Amino acid sequence: GMGGPGFGMMPFEERYHALPVAAADKSDTSKLEAGGKILLPPSALHKLSQLEIAYPMLFEITNPANGRKLHCGVHEFVANEGSVLMPSWMMENLGVKYSELVKVKNATLPKGQYVKLRPQSKTFLDIANPKAVLENTLRSFSALTKGEVIRITYNKKIYDIDVVDVKPRDHGAISIVDADVNVDFDAPADYVEPVRQPVAPVIPTFKSSETTEEEAPLQSDKRRAFVGAAARPNGKAVDASATVAASAAEPGKKPALQWRLRFDRFDGVQPCHNAKDASGGGAGGPSAFSGTGHSLRKG
Repeated sequence: GMGGPGFGMMPFEERYHALPVAAADKSDTSKLEAGGKILLPPSALHKLSQLEIAYPMLFEITNPANGRKLHCGVHEFVANEGSVLMPSWMMENLGVKYSELVKVKNATLPKGQYVKLRPQSKTFLDIANPKAVLENTLRSFSALTKGEVIRITYNKKIYDIDVVDVKPRDHGAISIVDADVNVDFDAPADYVEPVRQPVAPVIPTFKSSETTEEEAPLQSDKRRAFVGAAARPNGKAVDASATVAASAAEPGKKPALQWRLRFDRFDGVQPCHNAKDASGGGAGGPSAFSGTGHSLRKG
């Protein structure tokens, strides 16, 4: 039988037919659709309990047809036997169609320390407080996998976000359950900048944006989009050093995720310009903001 000797040493590994969570026997599946967790059948819980799988339960899902894989948590064990229910964005990432077979096995992932995200559309920057929206959304995720595209829904709009990088890097995926994760943002995929500098440090990025006078209309859009995101509890302006300090200096209880909002670097405009050296300035700090002040007067 299955409970024979040595069974406890085996990993959990099953093949299931992949179905969208919309097929779940629930009146409202929007919460399932918006997160990073799957529904497994009751028999899976029985097997996992025999295996004494450690909390949090994490899984690696693989599409055998193309080798694509991602990592996730489990929401409940209420799927029909032989099937796994998953958000449609997961099925898209795996390239799996309705009822096609996927392999589900238990995974052990390192606690995440860092993730770099890239919104696919600059419309994400129009959200008044992207930090809060993302922090809230990622509570319904257990793991992030490098190269996947996660989907979040806010105000009935859908935003797809690339997971560009994760650290530790040894598994290509991280657990974000009870983890303090620094979150970096790349420019949105459709954001146009004059010279592509994907690994440029913060200060040169500000300098390059000073020379983009011809993009004035776009600049003003971004300025409006960032007013909410730049309002920190400690009221400090954001520059290269303050981005790290901002989350550390927040009073009160520690959030589930630590945020380093680096996408402010695409727009040096802050609500109050005289606070530009509030965090101690540093080399190039004031000069990085001076160009932005200039464009503000022009606008």
